[in-house]
Amino acid sequence: MINVSRLYCGIENSSDDFRYRSDNGKGPVVVYNCTNKCSQNCLHCYSKTEFSNGKELDILQAKELLKQLKRVKCPVVLFSGGEPLERNDLFELLDFSHSLGLRTALSTNGNLIDFKIAKKLADVGTKYVGISIDGTEKTHDNFRCTKNSFIKAVSAVGFCKNAGLKTGLRFTITNLNFNQVRDVFSLAAKLSIQRICFYHLILAGNAAKNNLKCTNEQIRQALNDICDCAQNYAGKGVTEVLTVGNHADGVFILNRLKRENSPLYQKSFDLLEKFGGNKIGVKIFAIDPAGNVHPDQFWQNFSLGNITESSFESIINSSLDIFKNKIPFAPQKCKKCKWLNLCGTNARFAGEDFKSKWFLEPDCFLSDEEISITGVSNAELTCQDAKA
Repeated sequence: MINVSRLYCGIENSSDDFRYRSDNGKGPVVVYNCTNKCSQNCLHCYSKTEFSNGKELDILQAKELLKQLKRVKCPVVLFSGGEPLERNDLFELLDFSHSLGLRTALSTNGNLIDFKIAKKLADVGTKYVGISIDGTEKTHDNFRCTKNSFIKAVSAVGFCKNAGLKTGLRFTITNLNFNQVRDVFSLAAKLSIQRICFYHLILAGNAAKNNLKCTNEQIRQALNDICDCAQNYAGKGVTEVLTVGNHADGVFILNRLKRENSPLYQKSFDLLEKFGGNKIGVKIFAIDPAGNVHPDQFWQNFSLGNITESSFESIINSSLDIFKNKIPFAPQKCKKCKWLNLCGTNARFAGEDFKSKWFLEPDCFLSDEEISITGVSNAELTCQDAKA
């Protein structure tokens, strides 16, 4: 997760402690995909997978999971789905998490939130609600294959804010909406929203079947718009702008700061160096509805273990060595990149274990010149990868 407001604009946020902290004894952030149930059929949905076979942890198993997360000092649990509000015992789980002292957040399409639901979320101690907005009203409804979804999502923002809940927008960048970043900032300012998270598309679930992948040029346009708007809308209250899923974004921001001779360059460089880039499988994990543990919520093809068979702590401890040092598996382009220690590579493997072929997902959109690969063409790098 890259904090554009912090790196590009110098605006500090209270949640930066999760991103730019040194190892202070806290455990990993956990995304709990508590259900696959959802009335929408989003074109990009990563949870449309058969890995969990429609199974869900029951209430006792889910509570035991939450107790285990408390024991490993998890700083925040993000309840997601599917649509988490379609799980009947969600409020009981949120209330139980609160009683344990776990910080909870909710990722939702917002279409089930009204005044009563928002108040119940506040009453059980939910600290943050992220509501998905995919662009303009027409784009959003088409993207989610659900009429009036945009209007309901916008209404949900108002209900949550009236209930005293910190609320933000979530936007996944695709080739259908990469040019609507400015529309989302405008909406955020209109709704008095402080936080927007821009997610890079990960080819999992529905996203692997639909033609949504951006070109490098489209990604760069979206990121330039994000940087411009983060600066222009800060005075309008949009002060926490984040990108998620591609750690090349940090390098993109550094290169832009350098071109602009910004005094923030060195401080931002130091923050990225301290954080060390991609922490998938180390400082973030995901648990699917059936209790399978994944390196993150998008890495659906591979399970580290199941919490009904082993403890969460033992599962993640036995897997950390794979993800603490992904460099040996990284593509040649990454190995030759001067920013590798700041980015940490987006390398994943497609098979069932770490011996499978590793590849970048999402792709690195940086040019050879930006990463200081000189005298090596993309064709040569592809050839080297094939031989690796």
